Amino acid sequence: MKLLKQSTNEYFGRYEENEDLIEALLKFCNENKIETGYFSIIGAVKSSSFAFYDQKQKKYLQMDLDEEAEISHCTGNISLRENKPLVHAHLLLADREGRAYGGHLVAAKVFAAEIYLKKFDKIVQRKQDKSTGLNLLEP
Repeated sequence: MKLLKQSTNEYFGRYEENEDLIEALLKFCNENKIETGYFSIIGAVKSSSFAFYDQKQKKYLQMDLDEEAEISHCTGNISLRENKPLVHAHLLLADREGRAYGGHLVAAKVFAAEIYLKKFDKIVQRKQDKSTGLNLLEP
């Protein structure tokens, strides 16, 4: 990733081709001590994996898209899970026919992508919620 610090808590830049959207962001967060924040991404991917959370079964159902697609929208947050940064993102993709795919971002191989990242001052943890089966924010 190539990010330029815009202010004390804001970054703007791009991913390198073939980077993974989540892995590269986690690496940047670890290197820059970003533990809580918000981000938005636009661009295109070569392939991607995303998931749908089955509320009855309380598990993610993964889907893979092994083709190029435009990132119509990708937004998410950074928080701590067991004191380590965790990226939680949702992704909406469009293929060359205009069909949309989306869900909880698992992985995506970048063709070209730009990111806005805002670091928050207050730390927010995630904890397992028994009712939903999800790791929810605990502000």
